[in-house]
Amino acid sequence: MADSGAQQFVRVIAARAGTLAMGVVASVVIARALPPEARGTYYVAVTFGTTAMALGHLSVEQAQTALWSDKSKRPLLEANSVPLGLLVGAVAALLAMAAAAAFQGYGNLPGLWLLAAACANVPLAVGVLYASNIAVLRDRSREAGLAALVAAAVQCACLVALGATGHITVYTVVIVWSASSVVSLAVLVGTGGVGVARPRMGLARLACLKGLRLHAGSTATFLLLRSDVFLLNALAGPHAVGVYTLAVTLAELSRVAVDVFAQITLPRQFDHDKRGAVPVVVRNVRLMALLSAASALTTVVAVAALIRPVYGAAYAEAAALTTWLVPGVLLMSAGRPVSTYLLRFRSARSVVVPSMLALGVNTGLNLLLIPVWGAVGCAIASTVAYLTVMGVQFGLFLRDSGVPWWRLLPTGAEAAQLTKSLRRRRGGLRVGGQAG
Repeated sequence: MADSGAQQFVRVIAARAGTLAMGVVASVVIARALPPEARGTYYVAVTFGTTAMALGHLSVEQAQTALWSDKSKRPLLEANSVPLGLLVGAVAALLAMAAAAAFQGYGNLPGLWLLAAACANVPLAVGVLYASNIAVLRDRSREAGLAALVAAAVQCACLVALGATGHITVYTVVIVWSASSVVSLAVLVGTGGVGVARPRMGLARLACLKGLRLHAGSTATFLLLRSDVFLLNALAGPHAVGVYTLAVTLAELSRVAVDVFAQITLPRQFDHDKRGAVPVVVRNVRLMALLSAASALTTVVAVAALIRPVYGAAYAEAAALTTWLVPGVLLMSAGRPVSTYLLRFRSARSVVVPSMLALGVNTGLNLLLIPVWGAVGCAIASTVAYLTVMGVQFGLFLRDSGVPWWRLLPTGAEAAQLTKSLRRRRGGLRVGGQAG
């Protein structure tokens, strides 16, 4: 990694680390204030809102990525991002509430008012999704990271205040979660991460239509990551959901370094045609594999040591669940360069089919394993499904590029180079900060 890349990596990962630290504090406050059953109810409501967002955002962010290669469209894609996101999100929220009313009383769903509080976040969340993607494509990862950091800080401060005054309930936690997207969107616009201008309807229609061709895969990927919450809630109840979703949150902490690396290297893939993009993808995958291995070991050890003293004995089972979840979570993150390559140079089916196949595997295994092993069965099913989708995508990449599989394995020299570069840059940033 070049020095400038290492510097950007350290700065962005610092913002992500701060965001995750705020998230950890918030999760501790919630776990200490709410028993697993109540935490499970809160998380089902939040998952309902995020599912509405995922099903309703039409994969326009993927269309933005696909269209970004045409430099003439870039200013218009940026101008469209926020207003289009708010409009698409509002429609998705209304449809979600209609579905909630129709299915009320099935699958242990929370009440309509709680679901409405969660769905209030949907328009804002879609706006943040589109705007953040544009910021990353513009090589403004720092602004995107700052928006997430400030939103997390505000959310955390609100929860700490509510906890200190004894006002934490399932409703207040969901309301604070929804409101945090307002902060994120304001920071993205205010710092110049994305501009807002009069939308161009022609390009908006093009982006929506192009996104829809990819949306089946995007939807399947999201359901792969979150449908287990609904299945576990229906088959094992809110208590199991409360413990399992804490494990999911902790497992996803392991992604921070890998996700930041993927963000800052994404624009470089667009600097090359298909032939030039292949070595970029191969090198990024190798480096991300190194980061994944280190992150997995750190996460599993830390969670095993800290789960009881930090979250309490009621959540102790989450340590074992985290161990089951971490490998699949990290592989999904490490495979992002391959997914981007397939999105650019192959048909939409290369992204859609693996996700739908893995969703079928996940659903079948959950129905089979949850009645027997509860949350542990849910974690095993999720990891097997994650391995399935990335295994298929890696196979498609290797066949299309002609790269032998062993070239994706990191070398000792790369591990030493990455470590040395990051240590040197971290020391430089420390000295610079003291001098200022």
